[in-house]
Amino acid sequence: MRTTIIRAVAALSLAAAALTAPTAASAYTDPAVIAVTPSVATPGGVATFTTDRAPYLGDEEIVISVTGGAAKGITLASVATETNDSLRSQAVNGALATPVRFPTDARGVYYFTFTGVRSGVVLHSSVTITPAGSSSAPAKGGLAVTGFDGGSTAGLWIAGGTLVVGGGALAVGSLVRRRRNQGS
Repeated sequence: MRTTIIRAVAALSLAAAALTAPTAASAYTDPAVIAVTPSVATPGGVATFTTDRAPYLGDEEIVISVTGGAAKGITLASVATETNDSLRSQAVNGALATPVRFPTDARGVYYFTFTGVRSGVVLHSSVTITPAGSSSAPAKGGLAVTGFDGGSTAGLWIAGGTLVVGGGALAVGSLVRRRRNQGS
């Protein structure tokens, strides 16, 4: 009987840990949110990245890293560069205001990382490139969208709660059955 209770408590603890793990991941927030204008760009077009506040130090240099198809052809709109590793921008009073020009063969989604050289502040954003005349959902600034939003996880919470209650009912049922068998 004692081992059954220990097993039931262990199972309930594991279920509770599994259900509370997603809440720890949602505690992180970016120091600023990046807005992209336009949020859906065209090949050869320009998109400007700006922040809603000033997360960088004064006129700090910002290193820009880009990942995506033909990413090495991306340049800053005001300065032509040869590779995406050499993209640099300058914060204006701590805020980001960086126009980026996409190559004419750009396609798909481009992921941007903006890193302050002195402050170490890292911001992320993405831009979707679509051919002229087609439409797509806008890109989101800030953290990458990698999972469920809070509203869509309600079903997971209900299912997890059901598992915990069901496990508790099984533990109580087996305990009652053993006591009956011992009394007979």
